[in-house]
Amino acid sequence: MSTELAIAAERGQSLAELMGVSINTESYPSIARLSILQQPIMGEVEFNGKKIKTEVISVGAFTITQSENKAYSTTASIRIFAQRQQWQRWNDSTNEMEKTVQSTSINNDLKDSIGGFNLGRPSGYIEDFNALPESTKAIIRSVKRVTVYYGTVTLNNPVDEKGEPLDASNYKDIPFVMDVKNRDSLKNINAALNKLKKQSLLPIMANINLTSVEGVLPTGNKYATIEASVGQKLDIQDSDNDMLKDFLELIEYSNGKILDLHNQRNDKSLTREDAAIVDDILNNDFIEVD
Repeated sequence: MSTELAIAAERGQSLAELMGVSINTESYPSIARLSILQQPIMGEVEFNGKKIKTEVISVGAFTITQSENKAYSTTASIRIFAQRQQWQRWNDSTNEMEKTVQSTSINNDLKDSIGGFNLGRPSGYIEDFNALPESTKAIIRSVKRVTVYYGTVTLNNPVDEKGEPLDASNYKDIPFVMDVKNRDSLKNINAALNKLKKQSLLPIMANINLTSVEGVLPTGNKYATIEASVGQKLDIQDSDNDMLKDFLELIEYSNGKILDLHNQRNDKSLTREDAAIVDDILNNDFIEVD
């Protein structure tokens, strides 16, 4: 079973480095998005001649969104090609998801979409959280660590928003991106990946089977977390090289958009007056002085 792809040699990096993982060895914006449903979808069913409102799609269903189309499934199987880390925060004032660039590690300062680093979150290990100013505590609480997964997904029992079955053949090996921030979900996915790691296998060398577990918040609202287990082992195919290249280009594209925003909003950018002075200098001839 080969663990090498041509792109690794092309970029001078190991395949594991390109994927953002390690093993024991001593038009991109339209990509489908995978998520887990946190609120049930309600619908009506007829019973004894009466229409009754009921849950059509339950909390915990896996959701694949392609443009305006959505499909749901109680279970799914994914194959992970790449994973990255980033900080995210939702801004209610601007209705914008603020993000840092994606990286294989969040231990370094990461440029963000608001012109700073880490969305204002202090970098490094914080020994005494309680000793921090309240304003800093608020930032830390609001900024979430997110793992972004790139891969292919198969919905095992796809249905539409009305609960009607869909053609399963249309929901196999779909390229996806998925943001995961829930700690339990991340713990469970990482546990499955660590099992592969102990066998010196890359994430793409097996399917990861996904199910969900429903919980109840103190408010009484339901929520769901992801459970993961190692599925069928797979051989790497030649076509996987092209798939990996596409995902790496998507990561570069996404980071480029964030860096554009960073540069636009950077507080250290030239003021309008400074820019005018620089423009005058660049557009005028210099007189040499002996």
